Amino acid sequence: MRGHSISLVAAVCFFMHFAFIANADVHEIVWKDVSNGIIDTDLQRVVVSPDYPDTVYTNSLNSLYRTTNGGKTWNEVLSFRGTGNTINIIAAMPKNEKIILAGTREGLYRSIDRGIQWARIFSGIGGLEDSVLSIAVHPVKSEIIFIGTGSGLYRTDNNGKDWNKDRNFPAGSLVKAIAIDSAEPNIIYAATDKGIYKSINNGIDWQRAFVTDIPERNINISNGDETIATEEIKTGVEIKSIVFNPADSKIIFAGTTAGLLISEDGGLTWKKAGNSGLIDRDIRHLAVSSKDTDNIFAATGKGVFRYSKVSDNWHELYDGLVSSDIHFLAFSPDLQNDFITLWAAAKNGIFKTVPAVQTFSEISNIEAQQVFSKFAHEPDIEEIRQAAMSYAEVQPEKIEGWRKAAARKAWLPDLRFEFNKNKAWQKSTYFYSTQSEKYKDNDITRDRDRAWSVSLTWELGDLIWNDAQRSLVNRCVNSHQAAILSSTFDSCFITPSTNVFPL
Repeated sequence: MRGHSISLVAAVCFFMHFAFIANADVHEIVWKDVSNGIIDTDLQRVVVSPDYPDTVYTNSLNSLYRTTNGGKTWNEVLSFRGTGNTINIIAAMPKNEKIILAGTREGLYRSIDRGIQWARIFSGIGGLEDSVLSIAVHPVKSEIIFIGTGSGLYRTDNNGKDWNKDRNFPAGSLVKAIAIDSAEPNIIYAATDKGIYKSINNGIDWQRAFVTDIPERNINISNGDETIATEEIKTGVEIKSIVFNPADSKIIFAGTTAGLLISEDGGLTWKKAGNSGLIDRDIRHLAVSSKDTDNIFAATGKGVFRYSKVSDNWHELYDGLVSSDIHFLAFSPDLQNDFITLWAAAKNGIFKTVPAVQTFSEISNIEAQQVFSKFAHEPDIEEIRQAAMSYAEVQPEKIEGWRKAAARKAWLPDLRFEFNKNKAWQKSTYFYSTQSEKYKDNDITRDRDRAWSVSLTWELGDLIWNDAQRSLVNRCVNSHQAAILSSTFDSCFITPSTNVFPL
């Protein structure tokens, strides 16, 4: 670009690049595969650094990967290949982005330098206690950590130096998920193979908030004026995920093998959400964004689905998601675009959402400058205008001469000269005959007509505006536009030196 003029080529290509967004839904999202650098395919979990959204961790059963640029590239930071150990769960510290936790089949590992070095800080007694299945870090006191194992719940109050098994928690419970209320950290929920348990005093005491093994007799679960029959919540339902509503922590969502459960009174009563649109009711993980608390996102074996509390329906988010086998979801804010990014760990890689469309008001000046910089070598609008006029031979001096000539033409009359030459021809023949003679007579008439005329005609309206001027305008406009468009599209699609982004 030169001076303050914007390259017409850049402007045309820029508008063509974003022209498709005019009638699109700005709230829809599409998925993008960001697995570059990950050699494993079956990814189990994904965790986003709370303070650095571009720092993300994901893991397969054998390895842990980290990206610091939002998924453009990944590096392996932990591997258990060939050891027999596997990674079950990962977690990030809320107040220290350098610390990352990995729960494995053989205990809990911690790195304090973003995954460069690792140390095991927990190991239980026996295989079930060794296997760490869930992790929760206290949102205020990060030295307090809860871990759920294959046989009970453990807790440390000194950042992993000492661990204590919670004696008030049901013995031998397989703890699959732990959720701590960020608004009231003393409130903790734990999903086990025996139901959902709740503590209101930071894990000292627990009581069951939801029963998974429902007896055969007809017992109803109250939900205010509405009751849910036991047939609606199947016996032996498995709780896999628990999340709070960020806007109201009394509202809790539980992802189960039979669909979504919702409690609006802190776990006292539960109701089953509608299943319309949810083609796989086995919900593996749930995620809720703080900026959109009316929608809940679920990872299933048949894709990612969004539940609307308003419509009580599900909608599949499949655009760009080449893998339908989804294990885990995580939200992270996109600081550059003010767009909440949803990450998905899937069988075929790691995916993130990107805005499907942007309005022109949402395109930042920096982004526009980046686009226009690709066409900095192009001529500006004035140069293209001059070149187009020269190409079409419509320079101002020539146009002015044409205009004067067209105006003077109106003073000249329309001269018409006519000459007619006609011939008249008439002939008649008759015969008669007697015995003595024969008679024949022909009557022939010939004539010639000649006529000529001269006429002069003026059209008084042509003194104001005539066809010659109209033809001149059309020629100038068409030639000018054709020259500009030809120059523009040649630059966009033909010129080898132009580095054009894909339209």
